Amino acid sequence: MKPFPFQILHILAPLGAAGMTASFFFVVNYMTAHPGNAFIDFNTLLAHHFGKTDALNLLIQTYIGGIVLSAFLHFFLLFRWFRGFNRFRQSAEYTALKASNKEVQLMAIPLTLTMTMNVLFILGALFIPGLFDPVTWMGMQAQLIDFLFVGAGVYFIAMLVLALKIFSVYWLRLVHGNLDFSENANLSQLIAIFSFAMIAVGLGALGFSKVPWIALVGMSLSYIVLGMTAILAGIKLVLGFKSMFKQGISAATSVTLLLPVVIIGMFVVGLYRADIANMHALQLERNVNYHLLVFTVGAGISVLVGLFGLMVMKRSGFFKQMAENRSDASSFAMVCPGFGFEVQLVLWLNIGLVYSGLVEFGSSGYFALWVPLILVQLTTIYFLLRLLRMHRFLKFEQASTAKPSGFMVMR
Repeated sequence: MKPFPFQILHILAPLGAAGMTASFFFVVNYMTAHPGNAFIDFNTLLAHHFGKTDALNLLIQTYIGGIVLSAFLHFFLLFRWFRGFNRFRQSAEYTALKASNKEVQLMAIPLTLTMTMNVLFILGALFIPGLFDPVTWMGMQAQLIDFLFVGAGVYFIAMLVLALKIFSVYWLRLVHGNLDFSENANLSQLIAIFSFAMIAVGLGALGFSKVPWIALVGMSLSYIVLGMTAILAGIKLVLGFKSMFKQGISAATSVTLLLPVVIIGMFVVGLYRADIANMHALQLERNVNYHLLVFTVGAGISVLVGLFGLMVMKRSGFFKQMAENRSDASSFAMVCPGFGFEVQLVLWLNIGLVYSGLVEFGSSGYFALWVPLILVQLTTIYFLLRLLRMHRFLKFEQASTAKPSGFMVMR
């Protein structure tokens, strides 16, 4: 295959593969019963699901295979991207990027690396025996999974530091009047918001620990990062739409209108995880009504925002460009909103409707509601694989020679 010119935002391809891994896991996790445990684990799968041939278990086993393949794809694409990035860092294009507002694209690095830890955690949940076995360490009663939570928490904090370091340089440039509003007629700057939101979700995962201080730390950090993310999101949305209303949006950049969907999804998941942490840290009961409200509102807003984005993309000619193989790396920005929306719907069904008693787990109505969720997932997978084929599965040229376009153009 002919190599493709390297672009920073090609890192959204391994990010999409990681999102696909998570989307497979959410199906496995919520279609299986694992009472008392935060999520499905190897022991439960081995005892109740491996080796069985009924329709549900065949689906679960197929999706476990999907998890493994998509996780491999994530690491394969990430390796190829970093190999291309190491060469790109020696080029004049990288020097120019570091001296311009395009530096915000580097926020996709902590974003993707945060998802890498989520992929590792998913693989650990499925294939490490005894995750929920009791462990005594220095007089403290815990489970094996709690030590993994601590390790993951340290990693997520490191990603937060990296993201803040990259963002602070970029942000200080903007506050000195270096934002070109004529090149800001899109929502591309939301990639920074997406990064912080993903880190907040990662930190919120510590809330699944039943050790109170671990849950408390996860809850506190998650709420802090989510609060900062909400403020920055408001600023970036106003700036982006101000430029769009004045300059108009191009076909290539119209895909950025889908970014709010995945950011809303991150907020929804982050708020849910932080509330679970609150429950474990303070020994509270599950707030079923609050969870149903959060998931319903999040999914409803995502539908409206997503439909608006898709209408603009179609009207501006984005899909025509894609059909003609003229899409740049920014096109991968359409993948994570699809997986993020599916995850929202999975939580709305399994946490919101099931826990509130509106839908019975395992009933025919329950499985009927899974159908549109699976369709959203499969559609997103189709577009991810199509884009990967278009971009030669990130087989890059030795140096970038193409002029950046679309999402890539931010001076």
